Parts: sequence; C-alpha cells; structure tokens
Amino acid sequence: MSDSPQNDAEMIRRKRLAKLQGSQRDRPALPTERSPTPSASPQATASARSQPVSPPSSISVPTANPFSAIAGSSAASPKINIIPATNKTATPTASKSQASTKLVEFPEWEDATLSKVFQFTLKSADSDNLIYLEDVATEIEESGSVPRLSMETLDRALLARLTEIPIESPFDYLLSCWHQLDNSRRTIRGTDPDKTNKNSALTEARRLCSGYAVLAVSMPEMFNSEISVDLVSLLLEKADSPKAVPLEFLASMIQRSVDDETIEDFIAPVLQNLSVRLRGLTMADNYQPYFRAIQALVVHKPVATVLASMPTFLPPDVTAVTIELSTVLGPFFRISPVDAKVANTYFTNAKERPVSQLNAAVTGLRTELATVQDGLAFVVDKIVRASPESRERMLQYFAKVMNLNHKRRALQIVPGTVSTDAFMLNVTAVLNKLCEPFVDATFSKIDKIDPLCFKKSDRIDIKEEVKLDADQHTFDEYVAERLEGTPNFISEVFYLNVASHHYGLGGAMHNVGQLSNDIKDLERHLQQLETEQPNWINSPQAALLNNTLTRVREQLSNAQAFQYALNASLQDRQSMSKSFVFLMTMATWLVRLVDPEHRHPQQQVVLPITAPVPDTFKNLPEYFVENVTGFVIYFSRSYPQLMFELTHVELVTFAVTFLRTSSYIKNPYLKAKIIEVLFYGTLSQPAFKNGFLGDTLNSLPIATEHLFHLLMSFYIEIEQTGASSQFYDKFNIRYYISQIVKCIWENPVYRDKLEQESKVDVDFFVRFVALLLNDVTYLLDESLSKLADIHRLQSELSENSASALSQQERTEREQNLSASERQATSYMSLANETVSILKLFTKAVPAAFVTPEIVDRLAAMLDYNLDALVGPKCTGLKVKDPKKYHFNPRELLSDIADVYLNLSTESAFVLAVARDGRSYRREIFVRASSILGKYAFKSSQDIDALTKFADTVEQTKMANEQGEEELGEIPDEFLDPLMYTLMEDPVILPSSNISIDRATIKSHLLSDSTDPFNRVPLKLEDVIPNTELKKQIEEFRRSKRSSKPILATTGVDTDGDVPMAD
Repeated sequence: MSDSPQNDAEMIRRKRLAKLQGSQRDRPALPTERSPTPSASPQATASARSQPVSPPSSISVPTANPFSAIAGSSAASPKINIIPATNKTATPTASKSQASTKLVEFPEWEDATLSKVFQFTLKSADSDNLIYLEDVATEIEESGSVPRLSMETLDRALLARLTEIPIESPFDYLLSCWHQLDNSRRTIRGTDPDKTNKNSALTEARRLCSGYAVLAVSMPEMFNSEISVDLVSLLLEKADSPKAVPLEFLASMIQRSVDDETIEDFIAPVLQNLSVRLRGLTMADNYQPYFRAIQALVVHKPVATVLASMPTFLPPDVTAVTIELSTVLGPFFRISPVDAKVANTYFTNAKERPVSQLNAAVTGLRTELATVQDGLAFVVDKIVRASPESRERMLQYFAKVMNLNHKRRALQIVPGTVSTDAFMLNVTAVLNKLCEPFVDATFSKIDKIDPLCFKKSDRIDIKEEVKLDADQHTFDEYVAERLEGTPNFISEVFYLNVASHHYGLGGAMHNVGQLSNDIKDLERHLQQLETEQPNWINSPQAALLNNTLTRVREQLSNAQAFQYALNASLQDRQSMSKSFVFLMTMATWLVRLVDPEHRHPQQQVVLPITAPVPDTFKNLPEYFVENVTGFVIYFSRSYPQLMFELTHVELVTFAVTFLRTSSYIKNPYLKAKIIEVLFYGTLSQPAFKNGFLGDTLNSLPIATEHLFHLLMSFYIEIEQTGASSQFYDKFNIRYYISQIVKCIWENPVYRDKLEQESKVDVDFFVRFVALLLNDVTYLLDESLSKLADIHRLQSELSENSASALSQQERTEREQNLSASERQATSYMSLANETVSILKLFTKAVPAAFVTPEIVDRLAAMLDYNLDALVGPKCTGLKVKDPKKYHFNPRELLSDIADVYLNLSTESAFVLAVARDGRSYRREIFVRASSILGKYAFKSSQDIDALTKFADTVEQTKMANEQGEEELGEIPDEFLDPLMYTLMEDPVILPSSNISIDRATIKSHLLSDSTDPFNRVPLKLEDVIPNTELKKQIEEFRRSKRSSKPILATTGVDTDGDVPMAD
C-alpha cells in the first residue's frame, strides 16, 4: 500500500487506464466530434459562462478515450446508422432532396440537444451561452470531421468537461444531465421518423452519465473534486425528492461497475454505510428509507452477491449479541415493535389508557411489522437467488444465528448473552417465507425434505440437544457415519426453520412468561411500598423510600409497555398463522418419517406402528416435537382465537400417532405435552362447546379408532416417570386426560370403544381401573383431610378464639391456613374430575369394575368417603365459602351415589360392600338417601334404588357373618397375609416364598410391581400356584359349613344376581 489515499487512487486509476486503453485499441476508429458541458447547478453554469471562450488551459484528450469502458463507450453500444427518410409518393428528384435534408436534420438535432443538456459545445459560434471545448473541437477538425456533439464524440467531450473544468459536484452535474436527457426523451413524438435514432442517442448519453457517476462516487479525486459523494444519503431520499437517485440511474451505475469489474469497490461501502447508519434507529424512528434503499440495491444480482461476500456479512468472531449490530444485515433484522423505545413510545402508562387506543397502536405496529418482515424476506430472497455462493453464505448466516442462541432456551437467561426477541422473531418470519414454496395444503413436496440431513451436514449444531430416543453415545455413532452429498435447499431451509421456531419463537414465548412473572413481582413490591408509605412518610428514610417508590413505578410501567409490544409481535395473526402452517408441515413430516411405508399423508399412516424406531427419528432433537406442543399450548392460553381459525387434521393425526406409538418418544413429559395439547384443544369456549379440537376428534377416523386406547394407556404409563415430582405430576396429566374423555364421551363411538377395551384386553383394562381407583382414593382422602384442617384453623382464627393467640401463633396459623387452602383447592379439583370419570365408566361398563382384583378396593373407597360426607364427622368439613375450594359436598355425594347405583346389580359389588367391616353401616346409606332427596339431587326412583341396594347389602352382610361363625376359628396358614381373609386361590411368591391369595397379589401388582414382603421385582406370571394349600382350604370349608349355600339365604341367588324388590 502507498503512503496516502491519493497515491492509492492514482495507482488504481493507472491500472484502469492501462486496461481500458487496451480495450480501445481493439475498437475501429470513429470520426471525432466534440461539444461543451453544462454545470450541475445554476451557480456552476454562471461561473462557466463568465470564463473566456478558450479554455484557460490546454486540453489534451486522446483520440481513444481511456474512460469509455467505465462510462459506457459507444463501442459497447449499438451503432446508429442514419438512413435517409424517403417519400414514396414523391418523384425521385424530390426524394433525393429530402433525404439530403434528413441527413442534416438528425445530426443537428443531436448536437443541439446534447449541447443544451450538458451545457458545452464544440462550435465556437455557440460559445456565448455554452462552454466551448476548443481543444476537443480542434482535434476533431484535425481528424477531418465536423466538430459537433454526437454519440461518437460525446464521451471524450464529457471527459474533458469533467476533468479539466472545475465542477463543485461532478455527481450532481451528471445526475442533472441524466434527468434532462430523460425529459428530452419524453418529448420525442411517436410519429417522428428519427424516433429510433434519437432514442438511441439519448440512451447512450444517459449511459455515459451513469458510468462517470460511478467514478464520481468511488474515486472523486479523478475529477479534481473535493466533495465526496454521499450516495447513501441520496438513496435515503424520498422517491419524489429532487435529490433522489432514480432507480434507472442507479441500475445503470451498477451495470457500469459490473462491466468494469469494480462493483465491490463501488457498492460495498454503500451497503456498509447503510447498515451502520441504521444501527441507532428503531421502529419508532424513520427507518423506512433504509429498507427502500437496500431493496433497490439487492434487486440487482451483482449487488446481492457483493453483500453476501462482504467481510461484515458474517464476521468470524461474531457473538449472539454482536450479530445484531456488527453484521451488515443485523440492524435490519432488529427493527421490530419488541424494543424498549418503541414500547415506551406507543404504550407508556398502558394500564391507564383506553383499550381502543391501545388496540389502535397494536394494529399500527403489526402493519409496520408485516412491512418490515416482507422487506427482509425480499432482501434474503434476492441474496439466495443471486448465486450459489451467496445462497451458501445466507444459509451460513442463519445457521450461525441458531448455533449462537442455544442459551435462549435455558431456564435462566443471562442478559447480554443471547440475541433479542426482536431479531429472532424476524429471522423466524423470514425463514417462514423461504419455506412457503414447499409448505402447501397437499404436502406435494414433503418428500423433498431429506431425513438424513444430520448425517450429511453439521451446519446446525444439535450435539448438546436432548434427542427423542437416543443418548449421546448413540447419536455420536449415528452422525459419525457420514453420507456423501449435501442436503438440498428445501431441506436446509426446513431444518433451519425448525431450529428457529425453537430458539426464536419458542424463546420469545418463554420470555413472555418470565416477563409476566417479573411484572407480578413488581406489582407486589409496589403494593407493599404503597401500603407501608404512611409508616415512613415522615421518617428520615422518606426521601430514599420515595425514590424507591418512583423507581418501582417506572420499572413497572416500562415492563408493562414492553409486554404490550412483545405481545403485539407474538400475537400477530398473519405471522403466527404462517408459523402454524409450517409446524403442521413439520408434524406431518414426522409422521411420514415413522410410517413404515413412508407414504403419509398421501396414504394415511396405519396404527399401531410395530416397527422399531427409525434411526432418522430417534436421533432428532426433542424440539421437533416441542415446537408443536409449545406453540399450541401458548396460543391456546394467550390467543385462542387464532387456533379456532385454523384447521387441525394434521395436529390431531400427529398427536394420535405419537401417543399411540408411545415408545418412540423417550421423555414421558414430552408425551405429556401432547396430552396437554389435546386438553387445551377440548376446553369449552364461547360458541365452541368442544373447543377447537372437539369436532376433529369426533370425526377423524384415526382419532375415533385409537384415541380412547391411547388415553387409557398413557394414564397407566404416567404412573412412573422417573422424576422426583412424578407423584404430583401424574395427577395434573390425568386431570387433562379426564377433561378430554368428558369432551368425547357424548360420541357413542367412544363409549363403544370403552366397552371394547374392557373385553379385548382385560388385564390392561383392570390395570387402568386400579390406577383410577388409587387416584380417587388418594385425592378424596387428601381433599377431605385438608378441608378438615381448614375448618379447624378457621375456628381457631375466629374472633372468639383469636384473642387467646399470640401474634406469632396467629401468624403461624394464617400461614398454615393459606397452605391448606392451596392444597385443598388443587386436590378437590382433581378429585371432582376423577370421580366424574368413575361415574361415567361404571355406568358404561359396570362389569369391568367388579373383578376380584379391584372390587373390594372400590367398595371400601366408596364406603369410606360416603361415611366422611354424611357420617358423624361430616361437620368437620364445614368451611367458609366452600366454592372457593371447588368443594360442593352435595354434588360430590350425588356422584358417589351414582357409582353405587351403577354397580348395584353386580353381585360381586354387593358382596364387597357387605364385607367392608371398616366403613360400611346401613344408617350411612339411610342418611345419604335423606339428604339427596331433601335437596332434590336425586329422583325418587334413584332414592328407592339406593335404599333397596342398602337393604340387599345388609342381608348379604348378615349371611356372611353367619357363614363366618359356622367356619369358626380359621387356621393362620389359610388366611391371606395382607387381607386376613380366607384365601380362595393361594399362590407362592417365588422370592419371599410366602403364600398369598391370587386376587390379593394381583391387586397389589396393579400399582406396585414388587413382592410386598421383600420389594424384589415381581410379575404375576412368576407366582406359583399352591395347589396343596388350596386343597386343604377347600377341605376345611367342607368340614365347617353346612351343605346349604350361603348365597341362597342372602340377597344374592345362586346365579349371582341380586334380586331388587319392587
């Protein structure tokens, strides 16, 4: 490099001259003509006119202009052949005369027009009004040509004007000339016989203007100008501004620089300057000109190629934070409503402003956002289409954004370590745009998505991501077997957009929740300060606390404003609809991936899938599934209107497929999220009783065929998750399942499925029922226990009792009361739903609930809770405002009574209730019937049926007691070691070698798969029948009992039916 910019410029100039002179030597010599030049402004024109006719210095111009290749020489333009115009109706003599006149007319017009536009001439006679370029004119005369301006002479004349006669701003002068040439072109009549020649001359002149304008921008010192051209400022001018650079002029400049192979030197500084100036602007500022400017530039492929090749397009040391500012595209992707300045501009004091005003602001910002995202998509599209190299650079850019922002999905995000929501949401929107060509309603291009992408490319870093069904070692082995070739563009964009929805959109949705928590904390802090203000208003700390109060109010206002701005972006219907459509394409692709035939959706996947998990699926990151569940759950909560506007066949197919093929996804909580999606989709909404998924669940064949089974299956599966919180997690998930069941229960197809399940796989169904009973038992027990605690604590804190408590005791009781209230509310809600499901199922398939493994537990649970609700201790459940805890004792009593009635004709159930010596008492049934009748919770027919059931149970109980007396004392070895009842079918446990009744161990294994005596893992098929002991027990029975069957003397006949008296 030389010591000064001037020397550098001179070196470049000499290099260009050498090249251009060589190209001129190959061009045939043309007649030389010359003409004068106009100044760029009236002041410049006046200065030029005051000069003497002869230029102040000798101008030496080579016959072949070395700048012609830069400015667009006539050699590169079409030659103008001046053909005499002829009049076919005239005589030959007249035609010859007219043709001769025509030869003179066009050159004169050309000379006069160019002289007027450029304000210089090659004729001394015109020097009074124009600058006379004497040296150029002399050279043309010496070559034997007439000195006048033409396409052949304009180039060298213009060069002389620019280099030898000072002009304040050569660029402004050339732009002014270009405008005048454009105006001259508009004045040419359509009937002018020389229209073609004139247009060609003016076009060539305009090309020369734009060509020299490139030099005026990139090397102003060549024209002895001290004023550098701020092309960026000119590009930022409005289109109707006199200073604006016309797009055609800009296009011509770009083409000239391409021809000269100087496009990078010319346009890269412009692009960089444009980006740097935008860094400090937001959506609240005048950012629009920058988008118009960059769009006007990248529409030219060479510019888009240069942009992608710039060092600042993707610096090697870029971080998640600096990528928004130090890259040339970063400042453009930052423009968004999600900005503190924008938020405070549009939503300051949001809580105090009219809703209509806030809605108007949101609508305006969303319109702005759509324009921004469309502009960004336009720029990216032009870069992608410019060249293979620029497309690769664009893909690298997006991949870098993803790889730098893994921490956006961390539980705790450290400020200043990740990109902003504004930037990431815009990136997601642009990737959605790129995916639109292959995201169609028929999934016609879904087969173009390469499932082996991660074996061919490591562009997206997923090494640290949790996989669907693969550990780290499995994944490392999978990607170690690299495949040749590279993924196609569709696959590249697809995988990038999947990642963007995880780190970008998913991260933003996570941040909304965090922001809401922060706002609640600030509101509590503010309330505390305002409540305590009277206590410190006159204290020495008053000034400090007042400042704190002001600061908290300001922080709260800013946070609320930012929340509005973030929601304005996140809840934009147009943008989020595009994300949903993409995610449904991804969900459909996942189903296709696990479909053994790989033909879905063109051919519906067949369930259940029994094939092993494909490697291509098991090694995918979990966020492929999380993207779908997270999106639906978030918008179901915050913007349910959006979900009702979309179709959901793909969503339901996705959910049913992966819940029915549960083993394909390792993480139980990820599968639970799919259940949660179905739950939110079936929540009743105004005008939509069954939610936005109800109609699809009730009509889609894949759902009606498999939904009920998969709900029962997952109810069982979620019993053990491996997490420390699994005991409590399962209740929330089962609550979701109960709501889904209630939504679909009205469909007779699903009720038939329940009966079918109870018959096809009895063990499976019994396992489900056992867990259902476990839940009902636990939840009701905890609910009623917490209500009793609330009753006690409310009594202790009442006015009459509280006076005897110290402040510390009162505080402790208040804290305990608050904790009990939270727990009671949660448990009671879950208990109500579980009892409701039990009521539905026992009515539909009563026989399935009286198997030996579960009937005794069911009877004992019902009896216990009936006694708790109406027995002697029921007054302990009386609390203030029971609705607060979702506790309606009469309604709960009615539901329990329904279960009794549903099973009242089952002899096994009658016997089980009669055998319950802990809680069953006939008077409890009498009291329950009285309450239900008094408050009209049951019809008279139901009350009668419940009374008759109690009578039958009482008769059976008396008969059983008589039978036990007849048996007398039973040997210990005949008693079940857990239930202490006479065994019916004794079996030996292989590890503990203890004999136990088969029904007892079967019931135990439904909820605990270990030997109850030593905790060794145990399966039912491992137990050994104790045939010898069974024979001894049968012999004991025969020897002790009379020949008369017990059932014949009770309310149960020998056929096992319970006679119900009229």
